[in-house]
Amino acid sequence: MSSVSSDTDAEYQTYSERTLAIIKPEAYENAEDIENQICDNGFMILARREVRLTPEQAAELYKGHYGRHHFPHLVAHISSGPIIALVLAAKNCIQKWRTLMGPARVVEAQAYWPDSLRACYGRRTKYGDYFNALHVIVGPILRRWQISDYIQKNLSPTLTPALTALAQERPAEPLLWLADYLNHHNPNQPEWTPQPREQRDEEKCHTPLNSQDLDQLVK
Repeated sequence: MSSVSSDTDAEYQTYSERTLAIIKPEAYENAEDIENQICDNGFMILARREVRLTPEQAAELYKGHYGRHHFPHLVAHISSGPIIALVLAAKNCIQKWRTLMGPARVVEAQAYWPDSLRACYGRRTKYGDYFNALHVIVGPILRRWQISDYIQKNLSPTLTPALTALAQERPAEPLLWLADYLNHHNPNQPEWTPQPREQRDEEKCHTPLNSQDLDQLVK
């Protein structure tokens, strides 16, 4: 089986994009062959984990299909057995992985992309093309320095003073105290600018005057 590489600085500099790929239950027995083909096609496997999803986790994974008639089948199927999650890295990783996987429908993959992974390891059943062997999480996976940069820019300026104040106050209910502190020091809280009195008066609703009232004002 192909070895899983570690997250080194060299790998961060070499590969420009990452994505999360999933080997589904029907292809679990073929995982070694699939991983070898992935590596042979220029990908690096940075992380590998075998898991078994609960129906709730499966529903979250396929939430983009919620409301469609095949949604229950997707959830039931991918939570029916173990899956393998792979973090892949390569240049243009997402598009390259989609090409290697082939079309979502197994019948189409076998007809027009016979060398794709779905054509080779997917299964056509009377229930449809849900057994297509592989899944991809759309969107690149952030690198460590990107996560660290996000934390430093967006979380630390608010969280660090909050934790410092918490340590100084030592409240009886630290979690409630911290939640209240963060709520009152939320940097994303919208700011309401008071309007001048004249502008507020202009925006009030006024009852339109009838013809008799207008005559009285004219007089």
